[in-house]
Amino acid sequence: DLDGAEAEFNRAVEIDPNSTPSNYFIAALYAARGDRDKALAYLNRTSKIDPASLWVSNFACELYRYFGLYGEAIAAGERALQLDPTFAHYGEPSLAALYREMGRFDDAIALYKKAQDFTGRPGFGLAITYARINRPKQALETLDAAVAGWGYRPGDAIAHVHVALGAHDAAIRELERACEQRSSSLHGVGIAPEFVPLRSDQRFLSILKRIGLEPEKVFAATAP
Repeated sequence: DLDGAEAEFNRAVEIDPNSTPSNYFIAALYAARGDRDKALAYLNRTSKIDPASLWVSNFACELYRYFGLYGEAIAAGERALQLDPTFAHYGEPSLAALYREMGRFDDAIALYKKAQDFTGRPGFGLAITYARINRPKQALETLDAAVAGWGYRPGDAIAHVHVALGAHDAAIRELERACEQRSSSLHGVGIAPEFVPLRSDQRFLSILKRIGLEPEKVFAATAP
């Protein structure tokens, strides 16, 4: 019920306009739905409310990347890196994903491994990066290590890796599983550039519609 979620997030912002989480979550919702202008407006508000937040800067880097705003994404990602060079308290740095999209694969791998040194676990982003540079064995090994010991295997996160490997059937199966899991991050796959290869797949479009998204609107939000 995305309309219901929007209403509740708006109510939260009305109650406390300076709430970082409220502005953050409504920006994420609007981005997922393809409401680019609204997403960027709330993202800008969030950044002004808490400019020294690693969480906010990392999130801003991710959303700017989704919209193809690489200059803004680089600035936000580098700010996050300055705030906490280890990413010990966050996990995966969005700047590494941005480097990957820009073709800076060595920089992406170095940043993912730096985060891994402190978390003790490789991230899904590292597996995606290995897949993108045609190192499938390392990609699958990294994916296995990323989910090892988890009772919960996030279908949409795993699907990212399968798409990068060109294993589209496997990716769709994982997305279907994410639907069954009611994954809270599943709504981001429509706008995420990693899933562009699936945008012509009717199975993918069906999943997006099932979770309340309008594929054409979402895809248009990422157009140059």
